[in-house]
Amino acid sequence: MRYSDRVKIMTTVETNGPLGPVKKQVLSDWLPCRITGVNQYTNMNVFGKYDSTAVAIHFKNKVGKIDYVLINGVQRKPQAIPNTRGNTVVIIQGV
Repeated sequence: MRYSDRVKIMTTVETNGPLGPVKKQVLSDWLPCRITGVNQYTNMNVFGKYDSTAVAIHFKNKVGKIDYVLINGVQRKPQAIPNTRGNTVVIIQGV
């Protein structure tokens, strides 16, 4: 599989501040991935309906915690994150 597309992921990190814990969002560098469409079976399982704008983002290795994905300059929340065969697949809606 060719990983020629690039996306950034955003995670929330909690650090100790002077007045208690502080939540901060951290943006990653560009990560290589492959963006594909989602078949009808996956659409029904994840969204409960058919959504033609849903896409699957395939990362080459396991990726840690993912709160948001920055794709084409738009921040999207993942609907499902299955880990298969040492790879991470993120399914998002509305690209």
